[in-house]
Amino acid sequence: MKFMKRIFAALLCLIILPFLAGSGCSTIKSWFPDKEKDYQFRTEIPELVLPKELAIQKVERPARIPRVDLRHVDTTQVVDDIDKVTQVERVATADAVVLRINEPVGKSWRIVGKALARQSIEIVARDRSLATYIVQYDPEEQKVTDDSFWDEILFVFGLYGSNEKEYRIRLIEYEQFTDVMVRDETNKAVSSGDGLTLLQTIQQAIEDDLAGQ
Repeated sequence: MKFMKRIFAALLCLIILPFLAGSGCSTIKSWFPDKEKDYQFRTEIPELVLPKELAIQKVERPARIPRVDLRHVDTTQVVDDIDKVTQVERVATADAVVLRINEPVGKSWRIVGKALARQSIEIVARDRSLATYIVQYDPEEQKVTDDSFWDEILFVFGLYGSNEKEYRIRLIEYEQFTDVMVRDETNKAVSSGDGLTLLQTIQQAIEDDLAGQ
């Protein structure tokens, strides 16, 4: 009798164990879901969430620089400025004899200042806002030569005769050029005598500078 009960119990175990095994596997799988299958068969991929320290900051793109159609750009003025050659000439106007420089007043101011220094003409004062140099000039002043000791002594002790006069060199700007005018101490335009000699001296110095460029 006991033997029959054992056989019956063994058969029952053979029948029930497969069901229990299947149920147990399902239970274990439910504890550890297969994320790989969820990812493969998911219709929408969830957004990737990064930690704050790994987050990429948004960088704004620089504004696009508009293109310039060179076909509609007038390059004539640019070419003229590159090929332009500085020139100076003496012109008689209705007011006085002037030097005419084909440059704006800013550049002409530097050209005249350099010419005065080249001729060792003493600049007493200068006013850039009025475009005016005030100078002391004597056309008959004798220059001291390096090989003349006696001339040097006379110059040091002021024994040379001096006939210096004060002149104002005024620059007047126009659209295409600048006029350089010499005025006396009363601010009257000078077109003869020592004033004209001073103008010619400045012109010669400017021409020498331009020739050396």
